[in-house]
Amino acid sequence: MTDSDTLYSWAELSYLLEQTEGVAFIAFTDRFVANVEALSKAFRKHYSNVSIGYSYKTNHLPELCKMAFKLGLYAEVVSGSEYIMAQKLGVTGDRILFNGPTKSDEELRLAFSNRSLINIDSLSEARQVLRLASEFDGDVRVGLRCNLDLAWKDRNSRFGLSEKSGELHSAAEILVGKSNIHLEGLHCHTSFDRSAASYTRRVDRLIEIADQIFGVQGPKFLDMGGGLCGRMSEDLSKQFSIQPPTFDDYADAICRPLIERYGSSGPELIVEPGVGLLGNVFDYAFRVEHVKQIDDNWFAVTSGASHHIKIVPNTFDLPTTCIQSPDVAEGIRRGTPVDIAGYTCLEHDVIYRGFKKPLAAGDILITSSVGAYSMVSSPDFIRTSPPVYEYCNDGWRILRGKVSIEDYLNNFSR
Repeated sequence: MTDSDTLYSWAELSYLLEQTEGVAFIAFTDRFVANVEALSKAFRKHYSNVSIGYSYKTNHLPELCKMAFKLGLYAEVVSGSEYIMAQKLGVTGDRILFNGPTKSDEELRLAFSNRSLINIDSLSEARQVLRLASEFDGDVRVGLRCNLDLAWKDRNSRFGLSEKSGELHSAAEILVGKSNIHLEGLHCHTSFDRSAASYTRRVDRLIEIADQIFGVQGPKFLDMGGGLCGRMSEDLSKQFSIQPPTFDDYADAICRPLIERYGSSGPELIVEPGVGLLGNVFDYAFRVEHVKQIDDNWFAVTSGASHHIKIVPNTFDLPTTCIQSPDVAEGIRRGTPVDIAGYTCLEHDVIYRGFKKPLAAGDILITSSVGAYSMVSSPDFIRTSPPVYEYCNDGWRILRGKVSIEDYLNNFSR
C-alpha cells in the first residue's frame, strides 16, 4: 500500500493521465515541510547549532527549492548549473554549500564573490582554490571533504580527500595560514552504510581530524552529508537489510559525540539528507495498457518506465497499489502474480516484480516513495520525461509541464 491510496479517485487520475501520455509525478509539498520539521526537531532536542542542507541533485523541482530556502535550509549544490539555479531561485550566496568533485575556475570565482562555502574534494582542487584566491580581493570560505578510513565493508569511495593516503592533511597544509583563505570545517558523505551506528563512527573520526587540523579552537562546522533514511511505508522498510533508523536514532548517534567534545552548542552541525527529506514527497501515477501471458508468466505492460523512478537498477519493489478502472467487466482481470513492465523496448524495464493483485487495461497504478533521484534523472528516452503535478482541493496544479516534442526539438540545431 502507498501513502496515497485514498487521496484521489480513478476518474481524477484518469483525466490527468489523458493529458500526459499516461504518466505523471505527483508532489506533496506538505510532506516535505513535515519532514524538515521532524528532522530539525529530532536534532535540536540534543544540539542547538544545527543546520540542514537541501540537496538539489536529489530533486531540483523549483517549488521545493524555494520552499527549502524559506524554511531556512542551505542550498546544497554540486555543479555550476545547480549553483546558478539556486541563485535564480533567490538563494543568497552565503546560503549555498558548493560541494561536488569538479568545479571550474569560473564557478569557483562565482562562489568566492558570493561568499559561498566551498567543500574541496581533491588535492588538485585545493591547489586550484589557492591559485584563484591569490587573484581574488576578498575572503574565501572553504571546507575539506574527508574520505574517512572506516572500512566500509570492503567498499572504497572515490570521493573526498583521503586521510589514509595523506592527501587530506596535505590539502590542509596548502590552505591553512593563507591570508584570505578561511578553512572553516570538515565534510563527509557516503551512503555505503545507513545505520545510525555508522554515523557515530563518522562523527568520532571527524572530531579526531578536526582536533589535528584546528586544535583547541575547533572548526566552525562539521558536515555529516546525507545518506539518512527517512519516513517510509512498512512495505518498503521490510526490504532493507536493517531496520531503517529514524531521525531520532540518527540525531542521538551523531549528537552524543559532539556534545561530549564541544558541549550542546559547539560547531555548526550540518546534515544534507536527500532521500531522507524527499523520498516520500513524490508519487508516480501510470496506467495499465495491456495484460499478457507468456508461458506461465503474466505481464502488465504500462505507460510507466523503471528509469523514471530508479536511477540505478535495484531489487527494491517500491510500494505500489492499483486503483481499478470501473469500466472493466467482472472476470476480465486475471493472472497473478504479475510483473509490471514499462513502455520501453528493454527487457529489464520492470517496475515491480510479482504484483499480487490481478490487473486489466485501464487500471491506474500508484508507486510511492519516488521523490529522490527520480524527476532529476528521467531521460527523454522513447518518450519525453513526465510532468509534475500537485494534488489540491480544487484539482491539479502543474509544477513542471510535460516537455512537448516541439520543445524537445528546439534544443537541437535543425
